[in-house]
Amino acid sequence: MIRFSFSTLNLLHTCPHNFQNKMMGIVAEDKPEYKEGREAHRIIQDHVAGIKLDPRLAHIKETFEIVEQVDFDKRCGFEFPLEGYEDKYTLFGYVDGHDKDWTRLLEIKSAVNPWSMQKFIDSPQRKLYALSHKTLQEAVLITGQRDTALWKTEPPKVFTVPLTDKDRTDAIEWILKGIAIFESGDYLTDLVDGRCIDPRCWFGNKCSFK
Repeated sequence: MIRFSFSTLNLLHTCPHNFQNKMMGIVAEDKPEYKEGREAHRIIQDHVAGIKLDPRLAHIKETFEIVEQVDFDKRCGFEFPLEGYEDKYTLFGYVDGHDKDWTRLLEIKSAVNPWSMQKFIDSPQRKLYALSHKTLQEAVLITGQRDTALWKTEPPKVFTVPLTDKDRTDAIEWILKGIAIFESGDYLTDLVDGRCIDPRCWFGNKCSFK
């Protein structure tokens, strides 16, 4: 049985040589922006769960009973077999938060350029997560500056979108395209003259194709 996460499938879609790096056991760089992102997530998750309210987020009225408290928090995890390939592939992942009945999920995105609602609507991650539980009806995005010091003048925004059957159909198509790349064994299509020039490369200076 082969297990795929969204992040692995996304590598295959957007930067497949990174999948090759991952298979070689190379550890991605832990960049300063990643640390900022983790800190922003923690503040937002604690706020919406009522664990530690932040006055800069007072405008956010959404609440979630369950949020990730540790990395790979089992309470926020899911795993399910891919329809039609039940004996071959499963999908797994961890949401940032959800309600007890798994009717609403929380996604947090912090960035220099916060997400728009349209980007969230188009997100294959949101659509894949919709597959995890048939009970899911709604996804809530909280997005803001990665640097939390900027929240006073640019507070994070909240977008809510439904999770639909079309989202689930789109997710399956996207998953199958990623699996097709995996099965092809050709993960170097994004290299230029055999070298990595992609600024999105997770592995930075550790990339084996620099």
